[in-house]
Order: sequence, then structure tokens, then C-alpha cells
Amino acid sequence: MKQDKDAVPDQKMPGKGELIRDAVVFQFKLLVDGVRDFVLIPVSFAAAILSFLKPGSAAGREFYDVVAFGKTTEKKINLFAAADKVEANARADDLPDLDSLISDVEAFARREYAGERFAPARQRLDELRAKLQGMDDRTGQADANGDEPRAG
Repeated sequence: MKQDKDAVPDQKMPGKGELIRDAVVFQFKLLVDGVRDFVLIPVSFAAAILSFLKPGSAAGREFYDVVAFGKTTEKKINLFAAADKVEANARADDLPDLDSLISDVEAFARREYAGERFAPARQRLDELRAKLQGMDDRTGQADANGDEPRAG
């Protein structure tokens, strides 16, 4: 008899009836999670703007309250609860989370900007700024290339 190559030995798998139930529940949870995300996108954006506009140097709580609400609802939805019925896939545990990936990209961008790769662009920007600051105060404008106006 041929053995399924994906089967995990010594692990009890749920029955087909339970599979159907879990699949339907998962689809419902995906829908609820999607609606929640659809609502949270504009609400979190508005809350971030509101938090930013609050007076003082500290950010307002509005944005973080929305994020805390999202975290709570994520736990309550428990989207992937059915995965607990079978042994966890060890390969998935080896993958970094999205926060780690974002931090790595941010660190890379900061290193690249600080490094030599962007030195010519920074130098050209500094030259343009100096040229614009040194413009003739009588005209107060430069042409489209950033050059000083020509006498005519």
C-alpha cells in the first residue's frame, strides 16, 4: 500500500466531518477578519492623524487605542485555531515575522542612505540648495534647471 508522503507518522488527524466544519468556520473567520481589517484601515489612519495633531511633543493615544482594539479582536477571532489540531509546521516557525522584515528593510535603507551609494545625489542636492540660496535677491526665482536667471 502506498503511503502519503505528506502524512505525519504517529499523529492523529481530524476526521472528514471535522475538516468540513473547520473549513467552513475558517472561511467565516476570514470574512470577519477581512471586514475588521477593511474598517481598521481608514479608522487607524484617521486616529494616527488625530494623534499627530494633538498639542505637545508626545503622540496622542487615539492611534494606539485603535491598534490595541485590533490586537484584542485578532485574539478573539483566533483565525488559525484549527491549526492547533495538528502538529505545527516547523518550517513556518523558522520564518521571520513581518515586523522583523520591516526592521531589516528600514535598517538597510538607513545604511544605504548613510553610505557612499547616495553620496553623489546628496552632493548634487547640496549644490542645488547652495545655488538657490545664493540667487539674486532681486528676482527671487531660478529657471527650471535651477540656474540663475540670465541677463537679457
